Amino acid sequence: MMKVGLDIGSTTIKCVVLDEKDRLVHSSYQRHYSHILESAQELLRSLARDKVPGGKASLAISGSAGMG
Repeated sequence: MMKVGLDIGSTTIKCVVLDEKDRLVHSSYQRHYSHILESAQELLRSLARDKVPGGKASLAISGSAGMG
């Protein structure tokens, strides 16, 4: 199964996607301009559509804004 990791901080969202062999297939860094939920939703939808075959992956979230 693919793995997605999000680090949602006070100003940015960082993301990595690993394939089944833990090889990096995508990484991104973007400011969310205090639109945390909307930015995270948009990012996850984009990943499911473009980077994760079948749209299913294991997900881990960390960071000051991702802890709730």
